[in-house]
Amino acid sequence: METETRRDGLEKMSTADLMENLREELTCFICLDYFSSPVTTECGHSFCLVCLLRSWEEHNTPLSCPECWRTLEGPHFQPNERLGRLASIARQLRSQVLQSEDEQSSYGRMPAAAKALSDDEQGGSVFAVQSHGVNRVHLSSEAEEHHREKLQEILNLLCIRRKEAQAVLTHEKERVKLCQEETKTCKQVVVSEYMKMHQFLKEEEQLQLQLLEQEERENMRKLRNNEIKLTQQIRGLSKMIGQMESSSQSSALESLEEVRGALERSEPLLLQCPEATTTELSLCRITGMKEMLRKFSTEITLDPATANAYLVLSEDLKSVKYGGSRQQLPDNPERFDQSATVLGAQIFTSGRHYWEVEVGNKTEWEVGICKDSVSRKGNLPKPPGDLFSLIGLKIGDDYSLWVSSPLKGQHVREPVCKVGVFLDYESGHIAFYNGTDESLIYSFPPASFQEALRPIFSPCLPNEGTNTDPLTICSLNSHV
Repeated sequence: METETRRDGLEKMSTADLMENLREELTCFICLDYFSSPVTTECGHSFCLVCLLRSWEEHNTPLSCPECWRTLEGPHFQPNERLGRLASIARQLRSQVLQSEDEQSSYGRMPAAAKALSDDEQGGSVFAVQSHGVNRVHLSSEAEEHHREKLQEILNLLCIRRKEAQAVLTHEKERVKLCQEETKTCKQVVVSEYMKMHQFLKEEEQLQLQLLEQEERENMRKLRNNEIKLTQQIRGLSKMIGQMESSSQSSALESLEEVRGALERSEPLLLQCPEATTTELSLCRITGMKEMLRKFSTEITLDPATANAYLVLSEDLKSVKYGGSRQQLPDNPERFDQSATVLGAQIFTSGRHYWEVEVGNKTEWEVGICKDSVSRKGNLPKPPGDLFSLIGLKIGDDYSLWVSSPLKGQHVREPVCKVGVFLDYESGHIAFYNGTDESLIYSFPPASFQEALRPIFSPCLPNEGTNTDPLTICSLNSHV
């Protein structure tokens, strides 16, 4: 019965009354406007998200519902998207109703908006008048005061935000000057530090040159002294040879004593064995070169399609060694068939690149760079310009390094356990470094590269079991 009575009451309500009821249900308690991004608190009341947060900001603690003042456990709420959509629909519906009523009559009827507002403030506290065709809505003193307070709150918030924005703006302007000053100071520091570094490197350069000049003078002194010694030895030997030839060609030897005397005189000369002078030069260590080279570190892996059938590659394609038997692999055009060689997978046509190879205690090995078009078949010497490699050899206790091509060698005091390879494609520069003591081994004369280049590796033959260790490409993590 009560439900039917309520239904009858709703049916008898005017459009303006229905609009007002709908507005009340979809109006935020705080801003008295339709919901915008509504959220629902733990107690079941809904508010605009911004209104609720602003209310909590103004009333610090404890957090409570702005409508029922129930204390909340925390800033917890749930978005109410359906309520937001209903509010949006009601706003549009109200706009359409107002427009329809305005079209029906420009005067003589109070607009639904005014009627809705008139019911907002208890029993006709709002009324409307028309002046010059414009509807004006007048509020009671109580409603006016209420809305005036709301406007003042909004005004206060706007003033606070403006003050905050002004403070941030002032701070940002100060930061602009500070940023410029800091950058200027940092530039001065960089210039100053590099000037000191340049001076330090210049001094290091001079010390290296002085050391080399000193060692050159010492080597020249040794060579000249040995030259004099060998010249005197040759003269003595020539004189003795002449005397012996003269005696041996005489018709009769005068006495046995004369022969014995010749032998005694020649004995010191026979005991003198000609010896070459050993010269030494300091390793060419360039201060800071290692750190600079590491800036161009490039990850290198092996290309299985190019590996000789006797070579065994690791799963990560970072290591290669000579196996004991030939593997059943296709004889594709890229594969080396006679040389125990494999290429790197990376192809270089520009840029700077650096990598290191662990050669360990191997008695023979070869690493370097070659043209991508290098011959893979047969084992003939590579034409000059096709191959830039470093070869390590150990025979007994003697260590030597050779570069090709053309082939040239140099004796080294200690075996090289780690080789660094550097390529600067644009400048045509290739160099090898001792990765252990960070010294330069050899730098090729500048070349002009016109085609792609690739890393090349050869662990060489086992040499009766003395050369079975692998060649291993060092991980870039080792450069850190």
